Amino acid sequence: MIGELVERWHRGWIAADGLTSEYRDGYLVVHVNRSHRVFEWIATDDAEAGALAGIVAATKEPSWLSVPTHSPAKVIAEIEAGGLVVARPDETFMRRTLAGHPFSDPPEGYTVEVTRNPVLGVQVLANGEVAASGLMAVVGEDAVAHRIETAEAHRRRGLGSVVMGVLVREAVADGATTGLLFSSTTGVHLYRSLGWEKISDLVVARNDVSA
Repeated sequence: MIGELVERWHRGWIAADGLTSEYRDGYLVVHVNRSHRVFEWIATDDAEAGALAGIVAATKEPSWLSVPTHSPAKVIAEIEAGGLVVARPDETFMRRTLAGHPFSDPPEGYTVEVTRNPVLGVQVLANGEVAASGLMAVVGEDAVAHRIETAEAHRRRGLGSVVMGVLVREAVADGATTGLLFSSTTGVHLYRSLGWEKISDLVVARNDVSA
C-alpha cells in the first residue's frame, strides 16, 4: 500500500519540479540534477532500504535516499550500516481526502495570487513582497503539495493555511480528490491542523560525496 502511494506521490513531485525519473534494476530514481543532489532514490518498500543504501553509497554523484517506513529506527540502522549519512530521520508521509479541506481568506494587508504553468502555484503577497507560497501538481485524481513556505517575517499569521486552502480549492476544481505530501518536522503541525493524516514515517539519507 505504501509503495503505490509513494509512486503516486513521486509523479506529482516530478511534475511540480519539472524533473524526470526512471527505474534502475527495479528501483525508483529521480533525476534532481542539483549540485548537492544529482539523484534521489526512493524506496517503495522499506525492505529495500539496506540494499538501496549500498547502491547509493557507491554512487559517484551526490545522491540521496528517501525511505517511507513504519519502522524508522530499523531503517536508520540499515542505511547507516550501508554507508549513508542520515540527513532527516523524522519526516512524515501524509495524505488527505480533499473534499471539505479547510479554506481561509488572507489576513488584512495580504493578497493571494494564483498561477498555472501548468502546475498550480499560490503566492500570498504583502506590499508586493512574497510572504508565503506553494505549489501543487495534479496528476490524475492526485494532488501533490510541494515547497509550502512562509517567509520568516510573516510566520504565525496563518499564511500556510491560506496557501494550502487555495491550492486544494484549485486542485479540486481540476479534478483532484486525494492529496499527498512529504512533510518536514516543522510542517507536520500545519498539515495535521488541516486534517491531513500520517501514512508513515520518512527517513532521508545521503551519500558522502561532495558537490
